Amino acid sequence: MSISVLKSPSATPANIPITYFQKDYLSTQTYNNYLAYKDSSFFFPLDIQDKKAISIPKSPFGSILKSNDGNLSEFLQEIKKNLSSSGIETLLINHPISIYDTFVEKEVLKNEGFNTSYEDLSQVIEINDDWEASIHSMQKRKLKSLIEEGFYLRKMEPSEWKTAHKFLTVCRQAQGLQINIEWEKLERLVTTMPKSYDCFGVFREDKISAICISVNVDESIAYYYLPATSPLFRTHSPMVLLIAGMVDYYRKKKFKYIDLGVSSILGKPQETLMLFKERMGAVSSTKPTFVKHLV
Repeated sequence: MSISVLKSPSATPANIPITYFQKDYLSTQTYNNYLAYKDSSFFFPLDIQDKKAISIPKSPFGSILKSNDGNLSEFLQEIKKNLSSSGIETLLINHPISIYDTFVEKEVLKNEGFNTSYEDLSQVIEINDDWEASIHSMQKRKLKSLIEEGFYLRKMEPSEWKTAHKFLTVCRQAQGLQINIEWEKLERLVTTMPKSYDCFGVFREDKISAICISVNVDESIAYYYLPATSPLFRTHSPMVLLIAGMVDYYRKKKFKYIDLGVSSILGKPQETLMLFKERMGAVSSTKPTFVKHLV
């Protein structure tokens, strides 16, 4: 088997269908020691941390991207030999949910000796013509009330992205949290990959009440990446209008899903967040993290 070892994101193959695996995205990330493996069928980027190889630690998911049905067993065997020779003892895969069908299936990884370390709960909105019928009556009332009170949604312009980032930062600080991407890195992403990112805001007059930055992961899936609601408007629930607007926007673009991300931390459910997404018409799926010991 001919397998290539890539030691820089700049060597990433062209025509990768998933935003999180494209060269421009991978090149913006910070690594302890980047390493990727590829052959004619598979592409597998990793970060080496101590004696662990992790795919990919700062992205929503990693795992092994496939372009055709190659020999995964041989591919993994070569990787195991290479990692083991460098003193790596553990391989971790932050696997995506099943809507991302360009990755190897989780059942296949299990058959290759990967064990489930834990499973997060992830939630997805399936975009269809009757999505509005799937949302809870409470959310329908909130949506109607928001519109009546003068709230409206619009897609924000590139010149407003820095303002959006500041808003997100302040909202996270109000919750005792930190935003997980600094402005300089986000600016680089949206500048180099403008078609992969959108920003939506809910306003009343000139005041922002909620924002979400989304990632167009491929041609059919958008990822609900950085959502936040102003503490001043929390009781109005403007995120209901924001998600409804995103569904309408992506429905017109013929997308199939909005991935609302995980509603758990290391497998432990976040009940309030999970319930909100369910009431917005989302369905649940398991998102496993796999581990394979190499020694």
